[in-house]
Amino acid sequence: MKYTVGIDIGTTNIETAISNEDGHITVQDLRQNPLCAYGRDVMTRIGKANEGKLHDMTICLRNALREEFYAILTAAKISSYDILKIVIAANTTMVHILMGYDCKGLGAFPFKDVHTESIISDSKTLMIYESLAVPVEITKGFSAFVGGDIYSGLKTLPECDDFLFIDMGTNAEMVLVLGNDVYITSAAAGPAFETCSIGHASDVIDRLTFMLDEKIMDETGLLTDEYFENGIDIEGIYFSQKKIRDLQMAKAAVRAGIELLTDAAGVRYDPLKIYIAGTFGYNLNISNCIRIGMFPKWFKGSAVAVGNTSLKGTFIEPDLPTSFLSYEQKNIREIILADLPDFNDLYISYMNFDC
Repeated sequence: MKYTVGIDIGTTNIETAISNEDGHITVQDLRQNPLCAYGRDVMTRIGKANEGKLHDMTICLRNALREEFYAILTAAKISSYDILKIVIAANTTMVHILMGYDCKGLGAFPFKDVHTESIISDSKTLMIYESLAVPVEITKGFSAFVGGDIYSGLKTLPECDDFLFIDMGTNAEMVLVLGNDVYITSAAAGPAFETCSIGHASDVIDRLTFMLDEKIMDETGLLTDEYFENGIDIEGIYFSQKKIRDLQMAKAAVRAGIELLTDAAGVRYDPLKIYIAGTFGYNLNISNCIRIGMFPKWFKGSAVAVGNTSLKGTFIEPDLPTSFLSYEQKNIREIILADLPDFNDLYISYMNFDC
C-alpha cells in the first residue's frame, strides 16, 4: 500500500500526518515550528530574513521537516519506499522561507509575494529525505497573507455557494465566498491563541468566559485586586494580566477583520454558513467566542468548528470537484485591513469583552 505524508507548516506549529490510499490517517504528530526562535509572528520573521538570516531560517525549517518525516515514518512503521508523495500546505511566508525565496516584498507595502502558485519539487532538493527523491507538492496560495494553508483548507469544505471560512492561527485568514465574488483578508492575531503558547485555544476561551461570568475579571479585561499582581491558574491554564491583554488584542483583530470583510461585501447580517478552522480543533464553543466578543452575535447557529482543514486538505487531490477550486474564474478582492480608515477604531472598540 502507498501512503501520502501531509504537512501543515503553521507560523507556530508544524503538524504532520500519514494517510493511506483509502484516505485513512494512520499517524498524526504536532511539534513547535523552530522558526519561533526568529520571532513569534510572520512580520518579525520577514524582518529577520531580510536582515540576512534567510539562509539560516531555510535550513532550520528544512531540518525540522526532515526530523518530522523520519519521526512519523518510524511511528507508522512504514518504509520510505511506500511513500507516494509529500504534500505541504503553508502560509505564504513559510513557503518563501522553505524555498529560500526573497522575502523583501512580503515586508512592506504593497506586500507583493514572489510566488503563490503550486510548487513541484522533491525530498532531496528540499533536504527532507535525501536518500530517495520522493515527490513534494506545495499547495498554491492567494496572496502575501492568504496562503496555501487556506487553499488547502477550502478543499475540505462541502459544496456551497455562499460561506465564510476563517482559519484561526497566528494570523486569522478569512475567505468570504458569495457566488462568483470572493473577498479575502488576514488579521494579525498573534500567537496568543496558539497551542504551544498557553494551552488549547478552545480551553482558553472557555476559561475567559468563566472569569467573566464569575467576575474574576471585568469586561475591560481587568483582573480583580486579588489576582491583579500574580494572576490566576484555572484548571491548568495560567492567566496573568499581560496574557489577558494579549488575548484581547488577538480577539479584537479577529473581530475587526470579520466586520470589515463582511462590510466590504455588504452581507454582515445575511445568513451564511461559517466554518472556523485552525488550532481551535473540534470542541470550540461558539457561544463562548461570542461571549468574549471575538465573534459577532450573528454567528450563533451558523458557525461550526472544523479542525485543522489545512492538514486535511493535503490528502485531497487538487483536481477533485469542489465549489472553490475554480477560484481562478471568480472575482477575487483582497481587503488590506491596515489600509482601511475604520480598522484602528474598530480594533480598539473590540478590545473589551462586552462587544
